[in-house]
Amino acid sequence: MKLILRVFGFLKGYRHLLILSIFFNSLFSLLDAAAIAIIQPVFEVLFGTQTSNAIPQAIVNKTDISFLAQLKNSFYDLLRQLTFGETPFDTLFRLAMMLFIIFLMKNILKFCSALVNTRFTENVVKAMRDSLFSKLVSLSMDFFNSRKVGELMSLTTNDISVMHGGISPIIYTIFREPIQIAFFLALLLSFSPKLTLIAFSTSILSLILIRFSVKYLKRYSHRMHDAVAGYTTALVETLSGIRIIKSLNAESTARQRFSRETQRYVSAAMKNQIVSSLIPSINELTAIGALSVVLYMGGTEVYSGNMKSEELLTFLFALFAIMKPIASLTEMPAHVQRGLAAAERVFAVLDLQPKVQSGTITVQNFSHSLHFDNVTFAYKEKNALENATLTVPKSKKIALVGSSGSGKSTFADLAIRFYDPQKGTIQLDGKDIKDFTLESYRSLFGVVSQESILFNDTIANNIRLASPLAEMSEVIRVAKIAHAHDFISSLPEGYNTYVGDRGMLLSGGQKQRIAIARALLHRPEIVIFDEATSALDSVSELAVQEAINDILSHQTAIIIAHRLSTIVDCDCIYVFDDGKIVESGTHTELIEKKGTYKHLYDIQFSS
Repeated sequence: MKLILRVFGFLKGYRHLLILSIFFNSLFSLLDAAAIAIIQPVFEVLFGTQTSNAIPQAIVNKTDISFLAQLKNSFYDLLRQLTFGETPFDTLFRLAMMLFIIFLMKNILKFCSALVNTRFTENVVKAMRDSLFSKLVSLSMDFFNSRKVGELMSLTTNDISVMHGGISPIIYTIFREPIQIAFFLALLLSFSPKLTLIAFSTSILSLILIRFSVKYLKRYSHRMHDAVAGYTTALVETLSGIRIIKSLNAESTARQRFSRETQRYVSAAMKNQIVSSLIPSINELTAIGALSVVLYMGGTEVYSGNMKSEELLTFLFALFAIMKPIASLTEMPAHVQRGLAAAERVFAVLDLQPKVQSGTITVQNFSHSLHFDNVTFAYKEKNALENATLTVPKSKKIALVGSSGSGKSTFADLAIRFYDPQKGTIQLDGKDIKDFTLESYRSLFGVVSQESILFNDTIANNIRLASPLAEMSEVIRVAKIAHAHDFISSLPEGYNTYVGDRGMLLSGGQKQRIAIARALLHRPEIVIFDEATSALDSVSELAVQEAINDILSHQTAIIIAHRLSTIVDCDCIYVFDDGKIVESGTHTELIEKKGTYKHLYDIQFSS
């Protein structure tokens, strides 16, 4: 119930649509009951039990008439006035026209209700999806390190859809179906409370059945979600690594993996469907059993003269009509359980808080230095960085070198505050960076990583990613600095050229230069190059390195590099080994020390 109430929390912004939906559904239900009630006078005309010029009232004990019976008689009095004719044919014609008008109005209301319901539910789903996406992008990097991309895609697409399909119908069901049931129940009671009680004698059995089936529906719903997340992950990983898969002739392995995951879904879905199908089937059988008893008992009432035959027929029609909304209510748990299972997973993410919390101070600029003071950080158990003390002075170029896994990239991630250290502090101009708002602090940095991620959009929009309102002149300015303007201008669409999925229509060097331009657009105070040329061929590396050299002439920079030839001119080089800073100094100083740096240098240039 808590989950359902939380889902309903998304309805707040659309209360006017909900009220309009309830209004339309209430009128629809009223006309639905009226369409059944009008059957009795039709039968009276057809069976010839009316007088030549009137529709008779129902047989009522004048000394013991209930409120509902009075209401029914008032309805038939009004109906008699509206449909009074000189002959039964006139009366029958007017009844037929009234029935047509009622059904016409019903369908108009049904159409209007469908439009309102669609706008209402789609806006609610949009609010859910936007809220989840907003939460995802606000979470810290540690969250994404422990989750699969396919799982998060399944959460945002499939789980929200399942929530929509499973829980949104509750909105209609709890407002429309009870209203319909109330109108039909009032009609049934106005004819015979005794037969109505008999007809609903099976409700207890239905409730027991629903209670018993809920735990199985919940179990299989969770299994279906896990299977969807599994095959979504397999799909994403296969499409992302399709070149590797084809180069290794591993298509068969990929097919088998995907087939296993889809088979898991089929198995869980079949078990879920078995339980889901049993509920309405058994409920229908019990309802038909009650209907059969009503038919027999009602027949005896007719033969004994306590009830008219047309009243019994109208009662049976109303009983058939009430079965549909009741069936919707009894089938609801089967649909709701899938929605609730999805809701649990969605709200589990919505309830998460980012480990890296924003501060309250807005930092305007970088004046003096970025200082790491005895910083220790671990992703899990083993320290990725241990007791690191390092200073990045303004307008200086600092290089970080070392073997893979030595802690260089972790240092950069901590500098831009993707993570917070477990020990030690990081200070910007003497203030702990935790005190600054994340937005203002990160705006000081421009990052160019080894893998240039571009989006399936134009070159201009990729450069404008962090500054969507930037003028075209600014886009061209940074493209020239990044040595990208010439090749962009040579393209048929220039800056309006679409780069394809992940920039696949461009070369590695071209993508990297666009990434550099993107990093420079908001005029960062500190630029981080995280092995920006290590994945490029020699020609591309030369073009990118020229762009980097132009940028570094008057820029504070942190350069992470494997190729030592790219950092020999840096003001200070820090050598990392197993998470520790083991050496520091200029290139010349480190060569003279004949330590780890000299060893790395000799390995690269031994030829």
